[in-house]
Amino acid sequence: MKHVLLATTALVMTTSLASAEVSLSGRAGAGVANTATAGTNGIGTVANGITSMVWSGIDLNVSASVTTDTGLTVSVSDDFGGGFLPDYADKEVDEQSSNLDTPLVTVGAGGWSVGFDADAVDDRYDDDLTGGDISIDGSVGGLSVGITYDTEPAAADPGTSYALGYTMGDIGLSVTGTDNFNGDAAMAYTASYTMGDMTLSLSSDNNAAADDVTEFGLAYTMGDISLAVSADDANDWDASASFSSGGITVAYATDENSAWEADVSYAIGSGVSVIAATDSTEFSAVGIEFTF
Repeated sequence: MKHVLLATTALVMTTSLASAEVSLSGRAGAGVANTATAGTNGIGTVANGITSMVWSGIDLNVSASVTTDTGLTVSVSDDFGGGFLPDYADKEVDEQSSNLDTPLVTVGAGGWSVGFDADAVDDRYDDDLTGGDISIDGSVGGLSVGITYDTEPAAADPGTSYALGYTMGDIGLSVTGTDNFNGDAAMAYTASYTMGDMTLSLSSDNNAAADDVTEFGLAYTMGDISLAVSADDANDWDASASFSSGGITVAYATDENSAWEADVSYAIGSGVSVIAATDSTEFSAVGIEFTF
């Protein structure tokens, strides 16, 4: 009887996997890091100067989807892992969760989709805010639409945020907004125009209850070299340069406060890379990683 039950269970599992498209991807690696950043960077609160660590970790992304005969697609995705991995862009070392959280479940058809992920959907105006429950995304021609909705927002959290984008040839337009950013509604507009290797951009952010900010940006690519600069009417500016050739990428960025950062990576092949990063806060990390 036990053998029959086991065989039946195995048949059900095999049939379920066979009817869905299942994918697994991620990154893993090891290295060393130094940081003076306190808080939730996986290393803990730093009491006296620099903290050093040897890191190793893995981040797994798993997803599955099925499509009905009527064209309705239902999918689920989540990520989990273990150990520590650097976030080179944000210059921090993050602890990888070993537990599956509430997964994102998406239902889509006809170029539109609705996603469900309690308290984990990004705000469209500020993606550092992740308290939304429901997302709606779709496109009509060159127009893209995105909405995030929180069914029970806290007093300081947004309830609804949105993002609209429109592309017409070399011109791109976008609007993002939220009903609660630091206690007030906020909205930002961006327009860009691409002329060959050069892109010009202009943005305006009403910044909720704070002063409005208007920013102008220019990006230019010359073969293996990319340059970018931006400045706003609040006396802030950013500048960056990068070089990429033969698997080697070098990037440097700074701003009006001399808050600089530098990154170097070398792609060995087969998804393996050696990466190093540092910045003006005395953060540094170097390691070997591979993606799969």
